[in-house]
Amino acid sequence: MNRKNPAKAKSDWKKSWQIPLALGCIVLGIMVSLQFRSQKNEGFPLYNERTDLLKMVRNLEQERSRLQDDLAETKKLMEEYVTASNKSKASMEVIDKEFNSARMQAGLTDLEGPGVIVKLNDSPNRPTGTDDPYYFLVHDVDIQALVNELWSAGAEAVSVNDQRLVSNSSIRCAGPTILVNATRITPPYEIKAIGPSKIIESSLRMTGGFMDSMIPSIQNGVEVKIQRRDKIVIPPYQGSLIFRYAQPVTEIEEKKETR
Repeated sequence: MNRKNPAKAKSDWKKSWQIPLALGCIVLGIMVSLQFRSQKNEGFPLYNERTDLLKMVRNLEQERSRLQDDLAETKKLMEEYVTASNKSKASMEVIDKEFNSARMQAGLTDLEGPGVIVKLNDSPNRPTGTDDPYYFLVHDVDIQALVNELWSAGAEAVSVNDQRLVSNSSIRCAGPTILVNATRITPPYEIKAIGPSKIIESSLRMTGGFMDSMIPSIQNGVEVKIQRRDKIVIPPYQGSLIFRYAQPVTEIEEKKETR
């Protein structure tokens, strides 16, 4: 700095930094101008890239919205399917229950439960003199009487030598054998009944009951044994349940008949 003339020295100092600054601004302006011209000649790629990115973002946002709508619709359908499935499942459970009940009542399923087993067998003795041969054998009417007693005492399922008795079962004599469900059976006979075992046994042993009716045969050696069991298994009916003549009465026909 000029000690003799401070004002002049200060002016010289300002000029010393203003000139480089001016030159720098000129150079910066030229560079900006060249960059602008370069971008213009290339079609402003940076601007175009930004525009493309914005478009991509918008497309992604639209796709996201569409997927969200699809997801909501899918969830709604799933809820409807689950609701329908639950209703269908409940309906199927009711139908299965009714179907199984019908099969049980028709005798088409194995059954198990408490009950009694009655064993009958012909006498090992032979009639002599004035003995009546009738009372040395077990007859079809004896088994019929026993089965009727079992039903009336509360039996829910009955079989004779594993022949399940149903609505169209028959027990009848066929020479030296007995026919049950058109199947020949021979002694010994095993009659099973599922039901209240104590009540059934008491019914068979009561005065005037089945055991009383068998006294003459028992005196001649015919075997009659009654056993209570906690668990008895009765097999299903194996015959035909096809109805050729009988038809279910429709609701319309029922109304006509009641008028």
